[in-house]
Amino acid sequence: MRILRLFKNHLLALAAVAALLVVSANADLALPSLMSEIVDVGIQQGGIESPVPDAIRASSLDDLELFMSDEDVALVEAAFAPADDAGIRTFQGTDAEKDADSDLARAMELPEVAALALEQGVDASALGNDTAIPAGATLTLDSLHAAVDAGLVARDQLANAAEALGEQMGSMGGSLVTQRAISYVSAEYAAQGISAADVQNAYLGRTALEMFGLCLVSLVATVLTGAVASHTAATIARDLRRQTFAQVMRFSPAEVNRFSQASLITRCTNDIQQIQMATTMFMRLVLLAPIMGVVAVTRVLATSTGLEWTIGVAVIAVCAVVGALMGLTLPKFKRMQQLVDRVNLVAREMLDGIMPIRAFGRQGHELARFDTASTELMGTQLFTNRAMSFMMPLLMFVMNCVTVMIVWFGSHGVADGVMQVGDMMAFISYTMQIVMAFMILTMVSVILPRAEVAAERVDEVISCPLSVTDPANPKLPAEGAPRGELTFRNVSFQYPDARKDVIQGVSFTTHPGHMTGIIGSTGSGKSTLVQLIPRLYDVTGGAVLLDGVDVRDWGLSELRRRIGYVPQQGMLFSGTVETNLKFAGDEVTDDDMRAAARVAQAEEFIEERAEGYDAPISQGGTNVSGGQRQRLAIARALAKRPEVIVFDDSFSALDYATDARLRAELARTVTDAAVVVVGQRIATIMHADEILVLDEGHVVGRGTHEELLRSCPEYLEIAQSQLSAEELGLDVQGGQSLLHADDTKGGER
Repeated sequence: MRILRLFKNHLLALAAVAALLVVSANADLALPSLMSEIVDVGIQQGGIESPVPDAIRASSLDDLELFMSDEDVALVEAAFAPADDAGIRTFQGTDAEKDADSDLARAMELPEVAALALEQGVDASALGNDTAIPAGATLTLDSLHAAVDAGLVARDQLANAAEALGEQMGSMGGSLVTQRAISYVSAEYAAQGISAADVQNAYLGRTALEMFGLCLVSLVATVLTGAVASHTAATIARDLRRQTFAQVMRFSPAEVNRFSQASLITRCTNDIQQIQMATTMFMRLVLLAPIMGVVAVTRVLATSTGLEWTIGVAVIAVCAVVGALMGLTLPKFKRMQQLVDRVNLVAREMLDGIMPIRAFGRQGHELARFDTASTELMGTQLFTNRAMSFMMPLLMFVMNCVTVMIVWFGSHGVADGVMQVGDMMAFISYTMQIVMAFMILTMVSVILPRAEVAAERVDEVISCPLSVTDPANPKLPAEGAPRGELTFRNVSFQYPDARKDVIQGVSFTTHPGHMTGIIGSTGSGKSTLVQLIPRLYDVTGGAVLLDGVDVRDWGLSELRRRIGYVPQQGMLFSGTVETNLKFAGDEVTDDDMRAAARVAQAEEFIEERAEGYDAPISQGGTNVSGGQRQRLAIARALAKRPEVIVFDDSFSALDYATDARLRAELARTVTDAAVVVVGQRIATIMHADEILVLDEGHVVGRGTHEELLRSCPEYLEIAQSQLSAEELGLDVQGGQSLLHADDTKGGER
């Protein structure tokens, strides 16, 4: 059902494929009937299709009319033109009138059988006891004409005698009467000087040309079906990738962590590829199977051979084989996609961590870990492939058994005269087509289970509820509201599925030109706190306000346009320095880019490179140093000229001198934006206008650097672990700091 829902926007293509498949199926299934006619008509009947000849001698037609009723005589006379100079009467009716099952054919076939029998010699007893002809007399066509003229026998008696002759043939009458009537027509052609080989070759040529035309129609329909199916499947895959990727782009870190990056990559690539293959198979094969089956069943029922029950046996056997194999392998197919995720995860970790792996000499351990994941995937794939490998031999066994049954029971029908050899061959072909229709379904059954699992996994991503969404009615700051004012109002936050808050009761306000520093021990919630500003996560208590408006009431694009966020890991994208610095869009001018690079202390190393701002940047920025990558990330955030700039420990890769120059340049040039700096180093935030000290999600200290040295033990402990007393400006006489005793619980450090 998930795969079927993919076609809701492609119903026209689906209808076109169905129409083309109907044309192709009818063309393909017309070939067995033509093959049957080649055997029955072209070979056994010498190319003569009907008891109605194309031309007949006038004398021969008079002979046949002896055995016809007055109605049949009128029908026959109307079908043939008057005799020409050579005494030949030509058929002038339609092809439908000449058909073997037409009234005209039925009117002529028994008289032709009777005439053929008279030519072979029969006695008068064949006419019954109601005639004046002596019972032992030998009858000929000439003697019958004389007897009719003399009134010894009536035409009705001769017609009844011809019908009695057909009835004497018993159960074989149907085909045997037709065969003998054809023999009469063949003899009539020979009497006219028409070569039997010419008649046969002409029929075989017409039939071959018709079969070639049907093959050409089937070829064109099949090619068009493949083209439409491939285009539609590729379009569906493109739309799915676009939709899935767009959804992933809306994910907050919570949703990304729920699926994992490796799984999201697999779902956007391998899983959608499986869906694309399945949709192609569905349109080309799954739709073909029922169409082919219905058309074949219709033609089989039209032949009325009495062997229709063999089709039921074949279908039941095929369904049993397929059902058993699918029940055995479907759980493994579901497991297989999870194992693909695991292999991708291990491979991604190995590639991302290649440097520490080599540094610690853990190549062997990582290879063993990858080998374990690959081996488990291989084992699952081997199981499913081995199970599915039984499918074709079993289905071929079923097909061969059905063929043997048809030949066995059909041969009895041929021997009894109720079926011709060509009909039996056509029935075998139709039955094989029906079985093949089910085999087609089994062929795609190898792909469909994986595609169903893949569609389920992609649907999980697309339908995943977002924890951070655009508001229904976005708000903007009122006219005259302060620009760049950021307020945390009693903010609390708890991660999904966590048991307690990681941020509790944080409140502060910052303004343009004002720098707020945030420091604390590892795991104190610093990065989590600043990730609430651009709504990477939403608060679970309190509110974060920008320009007086709750950030949850801002449109996401507008909110993030006004915030410059520099994460801990300065991620760069493949391209050039310019494309990375102008990542915010066309609103970033060349002047903005160069000014941002100058403030971020990146201008010098950029201009040292021959290409300058056109210098290439590899994926992830691996072709620049860590400090250069961090400065480019800072410049990228500054270039968009935001209202609030958030540095999440973004100076850690910079040396002290570069750090100092960057902060000085920030203080000098960035006066129209509020600055929030998360730092591990005291030197990074010590000159901030206000510093917040976090400990286990709580604000335990607040003030300037000097104030916190005197009032916050946690801050003092961090400071003394990084800088000397002289650098901090502390009086350490007697081993005591300038902290008040009541602030340090007895003055002990």
